[in-house]
Amino acid sequence: MKNMKKIFLALSLLFVFSTGSLFAGSFFSANVGGMLSYNPDVAQTEYDPNLKLNAYIESQFNFADNIWSHFNFSLKTDDFLSVDLFSETDSKFRIDEISVIIKSPIEASTNYFGVYMGAYDPIGSDLFFQRYFGLLPTSSVLTKSWLGQAGSILYPHFGIGIADVVKLHNYPLAFGLYAYVNNEDEKYYVFNADLRFGAVYRYFAIDIAGGLGAPLSDKYNGEGVIVVVDKLYWHAGTTILIGNNYTQSLYLQAGIFNASFTKDNDALITDPDHIYFLVEPRFRFKNTHMNISAWSIPKECVDNFIYVSDTLGASVVVYNDTLSWGSHQINLGTIFSLSFPNKTFLDLASPLQLFVNRDFNVDITPYLSTNLLSGEIHFQSTIRIMEFLRNNWYNGITFEVGYKTSL
Repeated sequence: MKNMKKIFLALSLLFVFSTGSLFAGSFFSANVGGMLSYNPDVAQTEYDPNLKLNAYIESQFNFADNIWSHFNFSLKTDDFLSVDLFSETDSKFRIDEISVIIKSPIEASTNYFGVYMGAYDPIGSDLFFQRYFGLLPTSSVLTKSWLGQAGSILYPHFGIGIADVVKLHNYPLAFGLYAYVNNEDEKYYVFNADLRFGAVYRYFAIDIAGGLGAPLSDKYNGEGVIVVVDKLYWHAGTTILIGNNYTQSLYLQAGIFNASFTKDNDALITDPDHIYFLVEPRFRFKNTHMNISAWSIPKECVDNFIYVSDTLGASVVVYNDTLSWGSHQINLGTIFSLSFPNKTFLDLASPLQLFVNRDFNVDITPYLSTNLLSGEIHFQSTIRIMEFLRNNWYNGITFEVGYKTSL
């Protein structure tokens, strides 16, 4: 898989730079951003400050009106303060998306055919709504990250593959088919096939996808075979918005990943740590918004969020995104959260046990974003109430500052 990624990346870049001059209408745009996070390590018994960086670049290159490509990359670093400031720091680089898309009209619809590496229109983000329906961002404030547009991903369908999406002209409907290969299984490559459906109406929007993954093994105790499939993975996810961005509404997300079944055991086997739930009623009072959220989210997703730090919890978000001061547009808000580390929705069966030994967190996170120069600057701080009650006051405050701009 690593060699396949290198080959695909090289061919994609070669295609872009060798063909861009062939199209008179070529166009390039990009967004870049980065966030520095100061966050003490609460797992340590002594004060251990951490300073980390999340950064991304996402771009689109239009070869012509009907051919374009997306390039999205993200970077997460380890603690800068664990080594000398000018020494090398370990980091994780990820290819979020490299794709080439061809748009073609077919009678009463438009077909979008793509070849990609990474996650193409990941289920859980609102990219599908934006790209095919022109909908404004609908994602939850809680699931925002500083790693590009993808944000929340209900199941991680990263890989190398193809996609075909058909958008109807006379109806607000879209259908998609995805086929891709990855190595989510520790031992074998996995071939995946997913179906997708999306619809956007005035007071209702839905994005739903699901599919199967087949680990491709060459091990068999009997006759010689080329490929053996002795297990199937099942995954699915959906995002639903009842109402819209301008009314009272209800936002729902649910997903499941790596649920498996075999010939000998047709019962569905799944890990609660691979199940995703988010329920969020949204209220609007003139220019003030209030969202009430409850969630059970896998740890892999939580690690990418800037407002959620635990896998199970509830929160109230109050914000106003229409304030102004001179030429500055201001988005000002506060998040109040009660959350439980390393817990899932199954732990709600014994709710009192969640509060044993004070193994929970109560956080208050005020934040502010405003325009600066040609971009946007973002400030936030989290006050972790329980750390003060645990006599770990030095772990009780975190700070983040980020900046993003368009090129």
